Amino acid sequence: MLRGRRVEYELERRRVRRVNLRIRSDGSLHVSAPRLTPPLAVDALLLSRQDWILEKLRAAEERAKADEDSVWLWGEKLTLQPKQGGRHGAVVSGETLILTLKDPEDREERRRVLEAWQKKLCAARVTALCQKYYPYFERRDLAFPSLSFRRMRSRWGSCRPQKGALSFNTRLAELPPDCADYVVVHELAHFLQPNHSAAFYAEVARVLPDWKLRRDKIRAWEKIHPL
Repeated sequence: MLRGRRVEYELERRRVRRVNLRIRSDGSLHVSAPRLTPPLAVDALLLSRQDWILEKLRAAEERAKADEDSVWLWGEKLTLQPKQGGRHGAVVSGETLILTLKDPEDREERRRVLEAWQKKLCAARVTALCQKYYPYFERRDLAFPSLSFRRMRSRWGSCRPQKGALSFNTRLAELPPDCADYVVVHELAHFLQPNHSAAFYAEVARVLPDWKLRRDKIRAWEKIHPL
């Protein structure tokens, strides 16, 4: 209990030096802690940060309420206009996204249709970007990777070098378009350097000289729209 409010959290044991707290976009609290941290120590930290946690939870709830009737597409905010129809569909008209639903009042149906639409757009754009930047990596004897797309809670993309596979967060479709370029090149570069060393960022810079500007844009976005 934090100031009389019951707050649940997800605890993840990781190779980190200290306990880290993060409020996700859905209003859930995620805690990452060193593997040997006692549960009581985690609870003590939550109590010491309870005012910060409650403030962030309230802000997340207010954002969710404000965004209930809107959606982001490539950095632009669209007004959501649900309408009834026999077949699901999504069409952008100016600054409006017309969403065809069997039951416009069904929030779960709305979420499913929106996420399917977002995944389709993300897959098309990111696949094209992978094909655009692949020639540089092909010259380094890298086979074109398999691609998958899903909603992720803590990252924009991931690389599995041993399997030759890349996964991308479908919420990339919300970011300004040039941000997706950075995520694609970042993940492709992990095939050459499976770390975040200076050598890794040198590989990124060879393909995207302005990668820092794009990364900073993503970080600024995350402060307003956390994953």
